[in-house]
Amino acid sequence: MNPITSFIKRYPQVTFWGIAWATSFFGFYMRALYPSDLWLFFIYGSFLGGALVTGIADGREGLKTYFSRIVRWRVGIKWFVIALLTPLALRLVAFGLTVATGAEIITDVQLPELGDVIFGFLFILIVVALGEEPGFRGFALPRLLEGRSALTASLILGVLHTIWHLPLFITGEDAAIPTTLIIISGAILNTWLFNKTNGSVFIAMFLHASVNLWVDIFNPFFSATDVQRLTVWLAVAFVAMGILLPILTGKELGRKPEAALDTMAADQPIAAD
Repeated sequence: MNPITSFIKRYPQVTFWGIAWATSFFGFYMRALYPSDLWLFFIYGSFLGGALVTGIADGREGLKTYFSRIVRWRVGIKWFVIALLTPLALRLVAFGLTVATGAEIITDVQLPELGDVIFGFLFILIVVALGEEPGFRGFALPRLLEGRSALTASLILGVLHTIWHLPLFITGEDAAIPTTLIIISGAILNTWLFNKTNGSVFIAMFLHASVNLWVDIFNPFFSATDVQRLTVWLAVAFVAMGILLPILTGKELGRKPEAALDTMAADQPIAAD
């Protein structure tokens, strides 16, 4: 067996994260040197890395499962509502706390048209979330769930995902501590949705798009200084959610005993529960 193939089969997670980190670091670094949104397509290193490692480590059946998770959208309407509105609810809490702690609201904000909001959501879903979530939630999470509680797997994935964002912390595009707390706490919510939707990566993409969507809608109401305050309060709201969710659902975050037997029938409807 080829030494590279042998290494990938033995250390699939190490290989995947090496690819994901290397491609994101390179893409964000080049974007800082030569500003262009085209460099954002390097985030597809996560998607493509997950597919590559899955194909080598798990073969054709593994790839079938990998891609079936991405198109698993028939999961029950309530999970789409939860994925869409939970980030909004957390934003509203952060908005209220920001105002309550002294921030001034900018009153002459021009809100985007509904068509622009829908286009922005779809852009994030197809370009950004599709580039990231198949690797993080479709490849890494199921493997991290093996032999661990869902809560532990979520926290580990949150830390690894945070490292993926390191270039944005270095350039100052993202605030390191609040963003880290949001990513790790958000991983808990993601795992709960993953478990409740039979391993749907599509719902993770939908959640990702919702989280990003509200940024451009809420941030313009504040000055740059108060946006930082808003981000801190948003992190507090996410952490509170990340603490309450395991208390309410248990450390397995809705995972059922039979979840280890991943049938992953992409065309099989999921009963809402």
